[in-house]
Amino acid sequence: MSKNILTKALLVLVVVTLSAALLTGCTLFSKTVTVKLSGTAEALLETYEIYVDDENTEEGTLTGEETLDITGLSIGKHTFKAESTTTAKSGEKSKVITGLWSVTVTIPVE
Repeated sequence: MSKNILTKALLVLVVVTLSAALLTGCTLFSKTVTVKLSGTAEALLETYEIYVDDENTEEGTLTGEETLDITGLSIGKHTFKAESTTTAKSGEKSKVITGLWSVTVTIPVE
């Protein structure tokens, strides 16, 4: 009988904890990714528009050593693309986003 009560209490605790985490906006299934650029000094002088998964929505712009945090990405494989605002320079990098660690994606541009 004691084991049955302990099992039920543990189950209730797990359900309440998961419910509270999901209802308060826990980022259990979405992540923030930090995007950086790499390349030659000439390439890093450009300003680049950053896109995720070939969508038409620009996530932000980067120049040189700057970083950009993109929030709300789902867990899974994503493709990050950088396109210069003034020249034909661009770069692309695919990365699998997991729910366990912080993620940094470095896009090589040329």
